[in-house]
Amino acid sequence: MTVSVYLPLVLGIVLALGAPVLVRTLPPPVAVWSLTCAAVASAVAWTVSLGIIASTGVERTSFVAHLVNYSETYWRHVDPVAVPSAIAAGFVFLVCVGLFGRAVVQELASARGIRRMADGFRGPSGVVFVDDETPHAYAVGGRRPRIVVSSGLMRSLGAGERRAVLAHEAAHLRRRHHVHLRVLRLAAAVHPVLRPAVRAGVLAVERWADEEAARSLGDRTLVARSLLRAALAGNGASAPAGVLAHSTSGDVSRRVAALLAAPPRPRWSVAAVSAIMVVAAILSPVYSADHLDTLLSAGSTASASQS
Repeated sequence: MTVSVYLPLVLGIVLALGAPVLVRTLPPPVAVWSLTCAAVASAVAWTVSLGIIASTGVERTSFVAHLVNYSETYWRHVDPVAVPSAIAAGFVFLVCVGLFGRAVVQELASARGIRRMADGFRGPSGVVFVDDETPHAYAVGGRRPRIVVSSGLMRSLGAGERRAVLAHEAAHLRRRHHVHLRVLRLAAAVHPVLRPAVRAGVLAVERWADEEAARSLGDRTLVARSLLRAALAGNGASAPAGVLAHSTSGDVSRRVAALLAAPPRPRWSVAAVSAIMVVAAILSPVYSADHLDTLLSAGSTASASQS
């Protein structure tokens, strides 16, 4: 096998380091989709590559060599992966599978909790005003999407700022931002190197909702002011796990600064680099698997010539 089998690890590190750059330089929708696609591709490629590396240790055992009829001596000479490396990869592979399973269970539990909470609000899907002096607002995604706003927050904001908050939360639901974040969390569970991409993803979806609210209201300053006042009013308030809160998710200072600046312009060079990373992450384990198949075929041929 070639060193391309190790490329997904390198790509995961590059994505983790480059995630803040993507959020800072790309329009929020492009940044969110770039992060999501790159994280999924990197996590899948990482898992497949670990499996390929681990399989070389199994295939070099005398039992398997005899079973598939290839030359064990030939394999030792042509494969660059050492047996300890293959064993370590197998252990990491099992750990990653276990972490992914635990993350799936946690996401399912969170989804059930959010669904029960949404079902507890009476009436059809839409905006729910709760009698709570603690200022907060959050979006509840799922089959019955809700926007939950407390009376405390409503009293702390003006009429225009209330519209900005509702427009922000409506953008979360319309663009299904909770799905993007869920995918990012699962990818980071498989490939822990990607955890910084989850934090960048939270900021990116909040920036996306901010920009949509500013565009729908036609006033970027109003949205920035509503965000800042909601954050100050709700300082210390906590939102339920798994929901997207207006003033507690992402970096508020960076979001306000971005709203007070001009709308972000597309940076296609950065988007192109992200696309290249996705393609490289997909092709590297495919190429390694093809090379492994070639080695096995050559090993079988060598075994046949020796007998």
